Amino acid sequence: MRKVLFLALLVVFAGLGLSVQPTVAKEKKAKTGQPSDGRWSGIIVRGSKDASTLTVSRHGTQKIIHYDSSTKWTQGTKIVDAAQVKDGARVICLGKNDEKGNFNATRIDLRTP
Repeated sequence: MRKVLFLALLVVFAGLGLSVQPTVAKEKKAKTGQPSDGRWSGIIVRGSKDASTLTVSRHGTQKIIHYDSSTKWTQGTKIVDAAQVKDGARVICLGKNDEKGNFNATRIDLRTP
């Protein structure tokens, strides 16, 4: 009898735990005005120094990455010059999405081919 009661309670608590997780995730997404951390990696299709943007493609999906003077340009653990990052290079971009949905990079890491 005790085993049955214990198993019944375990199933109830497990069910509650699983149902709470999607609710918490929805609440986090529902918060507006809060920028979210992000990561985007892929191949640079085109770069615009005038607009301070890179268009990075991953699996056929393109995303415009915005950068500014505070963006760190790296290759592994060493700092590189932004001029070394060319079209066709593989990059990993770390940053945040702003309220408008623009991805603002705080770090762009050049990957070796």
